[in-house]
Amino acid sequence: MDQARLQKLQALLEQEKQELLEVVQRLTGPGGLESPRDEADRELSAYDNHPADYGAEMYERSKDLGLLETTRQQILEIEEAQKAIAAGTYGICQSCGRQIPEARLLALPSTVLCVRCKRTREQDTKDRPVEEEIMRKPVEPSLARRTEYAFDREEAWEEVAQFGTSSDPVEQS
Repeated sequence: MDQARLQKLQALLEQEKQELLEVVQRLTGPGGLESPRDEADRELSAYDNHPADYGAEMYERSKDLGLLETTRQQILEIEEAQKAIAAGTYGICQSCGRQIPEARLLALPSTVLCVRCKRTREQDTKDRPVEEEIMRKPVEPSLARRTEYAFDREEAWEEVAQFGTSSDPVEQS
């Protein structure tokens, strides 16, 4: 990659980093996310607030925390790309060593992976939520009720009624 294109990409990286740092500053500034929730609320009393107001407030705060985390991650990716520029390895995939197309670098200046390696990394199941593993497991046969007929409303009532009804309560022993 020639020096003029590299300088253009480096300027894009620096501009994007400055914009992201401004977002972090707005989110963490006075009254922002790094101040306690009570302080950010700026109300003397919570007596007249409806619980839904607190729900909306917590939703907005959690959304801002997610934005802050994502922004900080993007800054780290930009810094990694800047280190690659300094080391002379920018534009070369860190995973497979192939040249990253210039169109990809212009679209995503902070990328350090080619499309194929990025796609492979995204499909890797190691970074998937733990819950997905549990959801894939079949129900154990001992836990599942095995019947040869459908369990209908009347049978459900009979099964529940053995514990007592409002007209005929079962005596506790």
